[in-house]
Amino acid sequence: MAAYTLVANPGSASRKYGLYQGDACILTVHFERVGSAIMYSYVHAGQVEKIQTKLASLDECGKELLALLKELALVKKAEDIGVIAVRVVAPSTYFQHDRVMTPAVIKKLAELEQQAPLHIHTSLHEITALAKHFTKATIVGVSDSAFHARRPEVSRRYAIPPRDADRLDVHRFGYHGLSVESALGALGQQGYAPHRLLVCHLGSGDSVTAVRNGKSLDTTMGYSPLEGLMMATRAGAIDPTAVSALQRGLDLSDRQLQEYLNLHSGLAGVSGVSPDLRQLLRLESLEDGRAELAINLYIYRIQQAIGQMAAVLGGVDTLVFTGTVGERNPQIRRRILSKLLFLGLAADPQRNHQVTDPREMADISPLQYPASVLVVPADEAAVMARHAQSLVGSKA
Repeated sequence: MAAYTLVANPGSASRKYGLYQGDACILTVHFERVGSAIMYSYVHAGQVEKIQTKLASLDECGKELLALLKELALVKKAEDIGVIAVRVVAPSTYFQHDRVMTPAVIKKLAELEQQAPLHIHTSLHEITALAKHFTKATIVGVSDSAFHARRPEVSRRYAIPPRDADRLDVHRFGYHGLSVESALGALGQQGYAPHRLLVCHLGSGDSVTAVRNGKSLDTTMGYSPLEGLMMATRAGAIDPTAVSALQRGLDLSDRQLQEYLNLHSGLAGVSGVSPDLRQLLRLESLEDGRAELAINLYIYRIQQAIGQMAAVLGGVDTLVFTGTVGERNPQIRRRILSKLLFLGLAADPQRNHQVTDPREMADISPLQYPASVLVVPADEAAVMARHAQSLVGSKA
């Protein structure tokens, strides 16, 4: 297997990359649009640099990335990248497994674009763009739902006729599996092996996952990442009849409806201002009613989900907060935990307040409480690199 693995994590407004040699990450690069320009920042050998590019589109990042790798003398030519890992978020039993992205597999992914247009569209563009510049690399689609593939049938099914669900492949696939796997790895490194674990991933997307003895039992996301919790711009769970009423009342096409529920709802839609909790908390302190409603609804839904998943487990030994919000926002953690004492879950005020951008796992539980509350930095890129290296190695 080639020396380097490139991990690509494309988003709607950014592109994130990590260069790995085995398990070691030797470079991270983050492209994003700032105003009308595209900037990137990178971290290498302890140095942080920010560069403004002349790129017109985020789809062109591959060329700039290759130039940077050469400039830093990490590669001599594109062929030095042997494996590329790209996250795949796709409602499909087929894509509940990691896949080498051959033309036939890419075609299967493209056929699913209508079911999850916002996620699949970005992944397909990234795969095509990187294949142009790293022509010899094996591209692996790393499944974000593989961790949930062996859940009990009762948590994978919707209450519809099984023959229809199986024929049309309509199941609760679940997502954020890479984040949950990352949290489990971090716990294991510190000697934690909780029997009943809840992983609360809070970022731009949000989910709560019930894990028993290292295996997924259930998770709040379903057929697509839209189901479940209220998120930064996603509505979360909503009655399909209400969705039909919205589509008729607002005269939306199917695509426009997807965009409404995925991009214009959640914290952004309820507040009418922003998906950013930091800004909403500031507005709430100034007695902005809509910001207050958005935050309260967000916290309420998370508390509901934790209760739901605790019931699935029959109790909780450990709750993990991860994701950008889960890791960095003590006030949100405190407010979520405020009603969970009946599960033995609470935060020590001083410990919780001190954890704002952890580099390693932090225990924020009060001493001698029956359950642990931990903040665990997510490292999904490292999990993706391992998955891709394992799949390509197994096929060598």
